[in-house]
Amino acid sequence: MPRGRQKLNAPRMAATGGDRLPDRNTYTASFWGMTTAMDGHDGVPTMRFFFLLSGLAFAAAGSLHAAEISVGAGPSCTTHTIADALALAAATPDVDTIRLADDQAYTGQTIFIGTSVNLVGGHAACGATAPVGTTALVGTGQWATLAIGGTAEGIHVRLEHLDISGGGLSGEIGDWGGLNIAGHAFVALADVAIHDNHNRFGGGVELRGNAIVEFERNIDVHHNYATAGGGIFADGATLRVRPHNVAVHDNDALNGGGIALFNGANVSVGSTLDDPATPVDGFLIANNTAENYGGGAMVSGSGTSLLADDTVVRDNAAAEGGGVFAGNGGYAQFARFREGPFRHCPRELECLRLSGNTAERGGAMSVRDGGAAHVDETIVRGNASASGSAFWLYGDASQLRIYSSLVVGNGCIQGASGCPTIYTSGGSLRFEHTTFADNASANTLIWGDGAQGAIVTDIKGYSSLVSGHAKIFDFLAAFPTVAYDCVLKDSGNEEVAATRSAVMPFAFQDAARGDYHLPADSVAIDWCDGAPVSSQSPDMDDTPRGLDADQQDLFGTYDLGAFEADRIFATGYEMRR
Repeated sequence: MPRGRQKLNAPRMAATGGDRLPDRNTYTASFWGMTTAMDGHDGVPTMRFFFLLSGLAFAAAGSLHAAEISVGAGPSCTTHTIADALALAAATPDVDTIRLADDQAYTGQTIFIGTSVNLVGGHAACGATAPVGTTALVGTGQWATLAIGGTAEGIHVRLEHLDISGGGLSGEIGDWGGLNIAGHAFVALADVAIHDNHNRFGGGVELRGNAIVEFERNIDVHHNYATAGGGIFADGATLRVRPHNVAVHDNDALNGGGIALFNGANVSVGSTLDDPATPVDGFLIANNTAENYGGGAMVSGSGTSLLADDTVVRDNAAAEGGGVFAGNGGYAQFARFREGPFRHCPRELECLRLSGNTAERGGAMSVRDGGAAHVDETIVRGNASASGSAFWLYGDASQLRIYSSLVVGNGCIQGASGCPTIYTSGGSLRFEHTTFADNASANTLIWGDGAQGAIVTDIKGYSSLVSGHAKIFDFLAAFPTVAYDCVLKDSGNEEVAATRSAVMPFAFQDAARGDYHLPADSVAIDWCDGAPVSSQSPDMDDTPRGLDADQQDLFGTYDLGAFEADRIFATGYEMRR
């Protein structure tokens, strides 16, 4: 039996009910140099990261006295097994480097790392120091192929040029899956593939406790399966993803097909200062499947968060939350990190996007039972469901904010008709500077449902464009509270509780090609003032809002919808990630 530990219980799935995020003036936090500020409305935070530690302060580069240990079949190799090499590394106080030669197979592996070390594969022979490929580590199908266990003092481990597969699940005590990391450990990965593993929690990668892990570049997690977190499962741990060719795709689970986060786990996506050269092409979560919640990602539990920049969630499927599920106090954010040292994808890659995801409820995203989500400068396009083709909001304590985003081209799954773009049953919904257009559904953009008097949906909309819907909101039984300001529709009648709003025709530059910028003569230009929170940030093109056009202002110099009218911009959809 490989060295291991008693497995923890299943993640808690029960709703936390009244777990609401606190008010702006009362909530501050510090985490890895993170500052958290509320958006000023209804207690939904917008989180920004300032990474003060370069590469998670990984000490695994070693010291002047660190040893080079080679593993392979040749006579010049230090040893012939990884276990022997790790024993040698554990006997020294330095961070040694183990280099794997590809002149032998590494099958039947149940590797356990409990010391600081660099494990680097892909060498042609012992003595080589520059990897030329990747080394395949194949497990037994019963235990973790590679497990890392932290110590009280903490260990630093670096994994490079490895292909990890064959991890499995067996017995009551042990480490399972492909890569299993727990305890006080700092782990960095680069040029690593993790595939064809299975586990109860985290088929490809299982992270627990106070482990801190960084995916640096060229990480491919695919074709793994588990009960929760087909690709990646994190319980209380931290995962930092640099958007340099990192993908989680084609994984399967009951919950969280691609990624499942529970009990205070945190995942953040963004570039760092110490790598100014590697191209930023996004973090891809694609083609994952969950039988229940969160085809692409599931975020559950108070203090659990997914903070995504330069992230594409596409073509995932689940019963609820085809792209993303945020529930039970979990928080999901898709937003551009503007402050700090961040580099971003070229705009033509559309690297902040939820697209092509499908579900019975909430094609792009579901927010349920006290969950919260903030969607900012994000393209939400081509998702489908039977109800809530883009978003599903359920439960009085649930909160959804949609700022400066495009919600376009979402529709119904086969056999469903009249699906609303946004479905609500309780909760709080706020949208600002967002363009809703070409969504295939009934006359209503937002539909409310629920038992009268028991569930109340609160909806507020500001400085937005609604095309193709005669009504913004309609409901059955559950009476809503609604308020709109500076919202322009192109059909239907005037809305109740709407100020500085109207119904009149308007057009886009070239909606058929996906260009939803305003033409120069649009009535939506210089319509409103800068009262909404999102008015103080640039639009999706990084154009400052409030540019005064050469026409009569109506209520101010701020344009409606996702884009401030400044220039014609080609989106270049053919290059999408």
